[in-house]
Amino acid sequence: MKEIKRDLEKFAAEKFDLIIVGGGIYGIMLLLEAVRRGLKPLLLEKEDFCGKTSHNHLRTVHGGLRYLQSLDLFRFRDSIKERRWFLKYFPEFTGVLPCLMPLYNKGIYRKSVFRIGLPVNDILSFDRNFSVSREKHLPGGKVLSKEKTIELFPSVDTNELKGGMVWYDGCLTEFQGFYIAALKLAVQMGAKALNYVEAVGLIRQNDEVSGVKGKDRESGKEFAFNAPVVINACGPWSRDTAGIFEKDYPRLFKKRKLLWNVLFDREALSSHALGLRSKAGFVYFFHPWKGRLLVGSPEKLVEKSEAETVAPFQKMEEFIRDINEIVSGLGLEYKDILRVYPGVLPAEPDGSFSGRPAFIDHHKNGGVKGLYSISGVKFTTARLESDRVLGRIFRHKKAISYDEMLSKKEICCHSMAYDWQPNGEDDLEILKKIIKEESVVHLSDLILRRTSLGDNPPRALAILAKIRSLFDWDNKKWDEEVDLLRKQLREGFPNQKPRGAGNR
Repeated sequence: MKEIKRDLEKFAAEKFDLIIVGGGIYGIMLLLEAVRRGLKPLLLEKEDFCGKTSHNHLRTVHGGLRYLQSLDLFRFRDSIKERRWFLKYFPEFTGVLPCLMPLYNKGIYRKSVFRIGLPVNDILSFDRNFSVSREKHLPGGKVLSKEKTIELFPSVDTNELKGGMVWYDGCLTEFQGFYIAALKLAVQMGAKALNYVEAVGLIRQNDEVSGVKGKDRESGKEFAFNAPVVINACGPWSRDTAGIFEKDYPRLFKKRKLLWNVLFDREALSSHALGLRSKAGFVYFFHPWKGRLLVGSPEKLVEKSEAETVAPFQKMEEFIRDINEIVSGLGLEYKDILRVYPGVLPAEPDGSFSGRPAFIDHHKNGGVKGLYSISGVKFTTARLESDRVLGRIFRHKKAISYDEMLSKKEICCHSMAYDWQPNGEDDLEILKKIIKEESVVHLSDLILRRTSLGDNPPRALAILAKIRSLFDWDNKKWDEEVDLLRKQLREGFPNQKPRGAGNR
């Protein structure tokens, strides 16, 4: 498989069919969909690939069960289709996630309701396992007895417990690996991708797009990259980028809602993911990721500011208090937090989540020809929305099937257990190969966004001495990189340091 190379001078001398600005899940899916159509695309990301919102999620691939409550069958079917895409084409990085919700016969959360609802979900998702390998098949849902619910979740609140419901969803077992595998697949088919290159301006000729001015944030040098089409896919920064290129479009991101997921230094409460309701009726999702306790997602409307991705201390305390009330005897404290994963998603003026992606053809809105912006709303359907966007822009470009495209893939999944250690030359060779092939610019790229090493901060910091030799840096540069890693391990934390991120 080809390497992801940072050859800015070479790429500046080339002519591309389109430039994608933003290296999150939407940017990478747009890149994949572009090469599927035989196009030659370039992706520019001002920091590292999938380093912000796309990095900070619950590692779930939702099938859309919740959309049945509102009878939104369009989004439900889209979610089913795309969950199958993940399980079929990237089985190395995905898994089946059994989910359990205890039922207390309050509101719609009743055994009688789900004895009807779960079979309807299974019927409407009849094709969920088509062409998916058997070990990734999703069984049908079922309603459980009180006794079986307690067996699966021993810490469940048994007061007025009537039973439970089980359904099955998809998950990303190695989510960092999935992003890079998809990116490398696109590069293998002719795409180019640059991290740490900021789009600082649009290049125009006669009111038509001809490229993007990019600034290398490592060297400070500016480059002109050439293409007649530019797609702004910068997520929470899509309005900023649209303003730099042409003008602000408020409908790209009307309101901003901060969500955060928290990894605690505790073992998972069950082999099943748990949907547990607080006294206020908010449902928290407990993901047993690699046997650990990963919980999300509290939410809060925020104003745009430098601190917008920091979980407010008061809200974090309320979140921990909620969890302790839901699970008696758990006794979580602030010091039990290992990582905080914050991200900002688009919301409507009333504070509800935006239900549909926002897409703007700038030319049709009186702007420059060849410039487009998209602001997505859901991780699971990012590929499908990217397919639709490129279908509108490049109407006459026929796409090959993913079966044909993936038949040529060369994907290697470096699965790492939660307590994995590089204990020999073979393990160091794995990390050395990642550094060489996957555009690792900083130490934090390797620890946080190419591997899952950073999801166990004490382990990540403890192995630094073992991997020091993999980087050809002097001691001053190494210390700077370690400091940057420690800072990024603390991102999202309100006021205090994460466990394991103390003195070197």
